[in-house]
Amino acid sequence: MASPQIDVDEIVATLEQIRQRGHSAHTVFRDWANLMLFALQDRDDPYLEIVDDYRERGDMDYPDGQRSVNLFAKAFGQLQERMGATDADVLGAVYEEYGMSSDAFGQHFTPHSVCETMAEIAGVGDESDTEDRQTVFDPACGSGRTLLVAGRKQPDALFVGQDKDPLCARMTALNCCFLNLDAYVIQGDSLTVEFQRAWQTSYSSLGGSVRELDDEEVKELHEWVTDAFENTVERDNQPSPTQGTDTGSEDRTPPVATSVQSEQASLGAFEGSD
Repeated sequence: MASPQIDVDEIVATLEQIRQRGHSAHTVFRDWANLMLFALQDRDDPYLEIVDDYRERGDMDYPDGQRSVNLFAKAFGQLQERMGATDADVLGAVYEEYGMSSDAFGQHFTPHSVCETMAEIAGVGDESDTEDRQTVFDPACGSGRTLLVAGRKQPDALFVGQDKDPLCARMTALNCCFLNLDAYVIQGDSLTVEFQRAWQTSYSSLGGSVRELDDEEVKELHEWVTDAFENTVERDNQPSPTQGTDTGSEDRTPPVATSVQSEQASLGAFEGSD
């Protein structure tokens, strides 16, 4: 599959209108990501806390439809339109393009073409000789671009992404929700096996959904990921498998069985925010 061409100028221009009202580019992008994530989880209190901050800075002087919350919603709609046309990491592309003029960004993600090659090398989507569900894990997921590419190849797999950057983790959770994938997204350092926060996204016929895990669920997820990694290392260090060899695959069951309430991830999440 050819690497998609992503035009994000329209989205960047919408976010730039907000920045010109006295905010930094990093703050605008961070708040946009948080607003989308809170809205899709129906978390009114943290959502309104961000909205109120813009209102206090004279945002109500602008006409209805041109206030910052309206522009954030407009950018969300533009994002969905571009993702629908490309099935690609448009959010990460906006981050890269919009952050070029900001010292607070400074990250560039793996190109889509390289992600596609990595997924092919890893055998994502290849037929397996077992009935186990395929699991795709990216320990430094950035905006989740590799997971999205893998999701196009094997949408029925379970995806696990981890990144120590809080904004990157949130972008990955949003991307997995938008692409309607079953996934766990972890904020924390994969080298030290540190888990600070985590989100679960769930597939449904109406569209993806997302929720943040509570402390106990994060602990269970940590145990599951650790066990899965140890089982993989043990299996890889064993001699060639023989009949009856136990690789521990039966223990690799996702820890959180609760599915997210099925609600389409759409612009409707912003309704009633004025």
